[in-house]
Amino acid sequence: MGIKPTRMNYGMALLRMLMCFEVILCHFWTSSASGILVPFSRLKGLAVPVFMFLAFYFTKQTYLTSDDQTRIKRIRRLSYPQVVWAIVYWLFFLILQRSVGIKDLLWQILTGHCRRLNPTMWFQSVLIALSFLFFLVFRLLSDKKGLVLLFAITLFSLWFQYSGFNSRIFSHLRYELKYPLGRLFEMIPYATLGFSVAYYNVFERLNKNRIVYLVLFGIMSALFVLYSRVVPKAPGFGYSNGVNLLTVFFITGFAYLLPFDRVPPKIQAILLFITKYTLGIYCMHRLIGVSLKHALIGSGLEINGFILSILIYLFAFVASFMIAKISPNYLRQIVE
Repeated sequence: MGIKPTRMNYGMALLRMLMCFEVILCHFWTSSASGILVPFSRLKGLAVPVFMFLAFYFTKQTYLTSDDQTRIKRIRRLSYPQVVWAIVYWLFFLILQRSVGIKDLLWQILTGHCRRLNPTMWFQSVLIALSFLFFLVFRLLSDKKGLVLLFAITLFSLWFQYSGFNSRIFSHLRYELKYPLGRLFEMIPYATLGFSVAYYNVFERLNKNRIVYLVLFGIMSALFVLYSRVVPKAPGFGYSNGVNLLTVFFITGFAYLLPFDRVPPKIQAILLFITKYTLGIYCMHRLIGVSLKHALIGSGLEINGFILSILIYLFAFVASFMIAKISPNYLRQIVE
């Protein structure tokens, strides 16, 4: 997903870990939630918006640089896992004798949303497209003027969604195109919000009165998660609820303000390790999930979707760890 913090914040790292698990729940936990599992159900729709916010929050300086090599390095860093995982999935399903062809591989690389392979990677495609947009804006304009233009583009994207144009224009396209293109406009506000919060050092300023804002952001996060559904969504492709902008802001702010910087170094080292491989887990969770489901069906066992999601996360974490150790120079970049 291309999210690698330039500065470590353990609260945000844990949030990234939680939202990676929520993505797995989106695809493998379809039963209704009750009791203590209700929060997990309510958070599923926020996973992708949080990731897009964090992607631009942590890479703000990359888009402001005048160094073309830094821009090229960023695009390469985002494109590499997109291509490698497309090939991995294509070979995996080819070996399973599923009817996949070169066209499926090309769609997967281009849009990240091939039905037969791994449609989850649309996020990476949209992230690459928005990165090009941000690079172009700040290449042509000063920081302040670029921000004004981004705010204007964001307002347009919100209007484009709530007017229904986003849904009407893209919903009739083929499967590989309609979701990435439709969600491109749905992700623009989260990218702009993450970038802007980093640009104006919003969370850092709130940190001066940490306890007060921690409580406030915690309360607001809970309220928005519980009651955001009362606000009507725009027609679209899953992420067209404008109120989620506020929800994402409060949740990420709450995570940032958590005082993990005060815990012992050994605890921080553990947190750093367990939150390390969200990219790899995100990219391979469908592959692991399909494999586990086939194994369970073959053994005649049935398992709850929530428990299955936990197993998928753990298997993907271990696999990511092993991949990173096998090839620190090349394969590590597809899991970290």
